[in-house]
Amino acid sequence: MPEPARVLVTDAEIDAALGRAREYAKYARKVVKASYSKSTDSLRIVLDDGATYSVPRSLIQGLHSATQKELNRIQVVGGGTGLLWPHLDVAHYVPGLLQGVYGSEKWMTALYRQRRKLTLVKTRRDSKRRTPLL
Repeated sequence: MPEPARVLVTDAEIDAALGRAREYAKYARKVVKASYSKSTDSLRIVLDDGATYSVPRSLIQGLHSATQKELNRIQVVGGGTGLLWPHLDVAHYVPGLLQGVYGSEKWMTALYRQRRKLTLVKTRRDSKRRTPLL
């Protein structure tokens, strides 16, 4: 059996990588407020740059069967990089949510399949025959 490959990294390379990470950290957006909107059934996220995002609850793993009281108990954690619903034992990484990652790989695959099924279903309007205008 072949020996596994080894990656050698020097202390200087690690220090340089940490320095670059600190340099770019000032550009990272952080959550300053998160709330649940019953009227739109969505999570509302307000970032430190003033941007506001809304994510439908149905997309976010772990929130589908939660009560309104549980949904309202959101904690901003990790210096604004995470959201936690302690009574649901659910946590999400905000940069992931902003990039459209709403759960585990299995969850995202199921969402993709569901969305694909919805787009493949013909609506009544699509099935009507249209006559060309002359």
